[in-house]
Amino acid sequence: MPIYEYHCHGGDKEVSIFFLTVSEAEVEKPACPECGSKNLGRLISNISAVSKPDNAKKKDVPGKGPAVREDTAALARVMREEGRKSKTGYGEQFKEVTARLEKGESSESIEKSLRKRVGETMETPH
Repeated sequence: MPIYEYHCHGGDKEVSIFFLTVSEAEVEKPACPECGSKNLGRLISNISAVSKPDNAKKKDVPGKGPAVREDTAALARVMREEGRKSKTGYGEQFKEVTARLEKGESSESIEKSLRKRVGETMETPH
């Protein structure tokens, strides 16, 4: 479900790595998909959505002000579409997150609750 962005110090480039669960992301030591290096630094990435319908619920992204908006319904649609394209099932957490986004819950709220499940806070260093 979570996709984390990393800076690969071996290849000096940014890479995205997909994990099936938040806890898997915390336990596993990822390797760069480009060069295989395990010398990665986790980056903070923004959430983006491909499109939005006129009736989508929008919420201000905390700390970003009203200029940056989160379209939770569009994000959920993109996640469902990518999930359908994949031959790998993403599991129950993926389904849960998608459903919560469709109901209008912010991605930050969802991340906080998932981190709480594995004993983390939003301030826990990556």
